[in-house]
Amino acid sequence: MNRRNFIKTFLFTSAFLSSGSLKALAKGVGSTLKDLKEIELIYQVNLPEKNKKVRLWVPLPMNTSYQTLLGIKVTGSAKFYQILEEPLYHTPIFYAEFPRGEEKNLELIMQVIFWERTTIDFEKLNPNNRNLSEELKLFLRETPHITTSGKVKEIAEKITKGKKTDLEKVRAIYDWVCENTYRDPAVKGCGEGIVWKMFEEGKFGGKCTDISSIFVALCRAEGIPARELLGIRVLPSKLSKALSNVQRDATTAQHCKAEVWVNTWIPVDPADVRKYMLGEKINDLNDPKVQKIKEFLFGGWDNHWILFNYARDFMLEPSPTSKEPINEFMYPQAEIEGKLMDKHELTFEYSKYFVKPITI
Repeated sequence: MNRRNFIKTFLFTSAFLSSGSLKALAKGVGSTLKDLKEIELIYQVNLPEKNKKVRLWVPLPMNTSYQTLLGIKVTGSAKFYQILEEPLYHTPIFYAEFPRGEEKNLELIMQVIFWERTTIDFEKLNPNNRNLSEELKLFLRETPHITTSGKVKEIAEKITKGKKTDLEKVRAIYDWVCENTYRDPAVKGCGEGIVWKMFEEGKFGGKCTDISSIFVALCRAEGIPARELLGIRVLPSKLSKALSNVQRDATTAQHCKAEVWVNTWIPVDPADVRKYMLGEKINDLNDPKVQKIKEFLFGGWDNHWILFNYARDFMLEPSPTSKEPINEFMYPQAEIEGKLMDKHELTFEYSKYFVKPITI
């Protein structure tokens, strides 16, 4: 590799914290930031397409109320790169370009802190939505994958019949999704979440994106904002090894959760209920161990996972040559000679994530 082409820099935005500031934060508000963790999430790629022009988009951790991206160290042979934000969902993106005739490699080291979200106190929660903002209305829309009309609307009305509040409707939808879906290990990646197809065929099997998309679509069909949370597992789950046993290599640990708005964002994860059942070899949803997991994952938060974004059916930034929107952005995306590649069918090893927990 031509070392003159290396990019060696450390980037910070105004929202990022230095290591010293992080330690001060942890010491000063340790009782508020419960179960505070810091990790290095490392993305590495070597592309064999030496004689072709390659563009690469990599999802970055988003800054939220429960996680912060501290900084990014970039090393590699990219001739041009930038960190930017997609305008519709405010998705953070690392973008790089590799010219023809040169080796193509990249390493991103992303430093992230994350902590336990506050468990929802449903007794104190106003059970109805009021005065939805324009930002919240974004998560009511119908998209090519998140269908809210036709059979989806019909089934949503049946599920919520007789329910008086939004919270009652959301709980009924969550219960229905847990009862009527199943995890299909044969599905590639996290699934595609093609809601209309699943409802047309009456087959509700799949993986996390499929199951979370069903939940989101049914909530939206009832006028309740909901969204997928697209991210990656970076540590072992405290609930079960069946959900995550990530120690260092998180290459295939992408996971899609969900949230629904009832005067606050409520985290839910019906997909992990089904993943738990499959992993623990439990077939009965009424098994006490399953019921315990199911109750926890309606409003609870298993602190082993990092969010990338909420984006579905959107355009990457900068846009691909074809102006082709993508379904979701949990996996890196690549364009070779103007052709946007299938994230699962790339002709090179496009992602190697490693996790290095850091003691604060």
